[in-house]
Amino acid sequence: MSLTLMCAVFLYMFYAYGSSIAGWNHCRPVISVDATFLKSKYRGILMISVSKDANNQIFPLAFGIAESKNNNSYEWYFSELRNAIGSRGNLIFLSDMHQSIAHGIAKVYPESHHEICIYHLEQNLKRRKVKSEVIKLFQSAARVYSRKEFDLYMSDIAKVDKKTFHYLMEEPPERWARSCSPRRIYDMLTTNIVKSMNSVLLEARELPILRMMDFIQVKLQRWFYERRNKAEGSFYDVSCWVEEELKKKIDLAFTLNVFPVDSWRSRVEEEGITFLVDINKRTCDCFQFQYDELPCIHAIAAIEKRNIKKSNFCSD
Repeated sequence: MSLTLMCAVFLYMFYAYGSSIAGWNHCRPVISVDATFLKSKYRGILMISVSKDANNQIFPLAFGIAESKNNNSYEWYFSELRNAIGSRGNLIFLSDMHQSIAHGIAKVYPESHHEICIYHLEQNLKRRKVKSEVIKLFQSAARVYSRKEFDLYMSDIAKVDKKTFHYLMEEPPERWARSCSPRRIYDMLTTNIVKSMNSVLLEARELPILRMMDFIQVKLQRWFYERRNKAEGSFYDVSCWVEEELKKKIDLAFTLNVFPVDSWRSRVEEEGITFLVDINKRTCDCFQFQYDELPCIHAIAAIEKRNIKKSNFCSD
């Protein structure tokens, strides 16, 4: 925990629990950041950073308390976050479009990539009275894995609403479109997970600060204890969530035609379209294999053809 004092009254407070710090290196290198207003006598904001663990669960990383959302408070918060958990290769921060968050990330984590939550972009489109059909095209453009598909959806937007097309392109697609991101964003395209954390802490926000900290500590302690017990009782080589994701794809994978090219590569046909899969490099022409770090249906078909364990081709 870190306190910044001014005239015997603290200005900022930061805290990250040992379990969060220890578990961070086993999470995806994507940190979702948000802040929510405190409702107790002294007001202020609670800043929250979360990620996702190997079981696709919300993984709380750190909390901070400050007087308001401004450049100084966020620069301080990210400095404390860096002191606590450090940095990682291919690190991504995900947030809304608040300029103070962008300022703090740029100052403290210049090596990271800053993505924008597509839900907030969508809300901006709705405020601009953009038609629902165009918003659906935007959602598709943001979520597809292929740059070619992204270009097609954006071309469709330009045809029906050039004003919205130019508005979207003012913000580089590298910051909101999965296929354009220079780093792997997985399925974390919105800040929903940190919003969910805010909802869990709805009651705590009404409490005095020390009691709020106790509330958060008890909540996280229970979560980590239950998750650890569940993981220790599992007999899978991968997390329960990954195992279920692979099971969901297996039936469709068995309907595909597989034509081995060499020891590792195969051509896999789906509805007349051919995808080249390289299970050694963990790549597929659909791009899902490399973006999600989980075998796609084409990769599963190729893996099953060789009677190899699918779990061998999931992210470490």
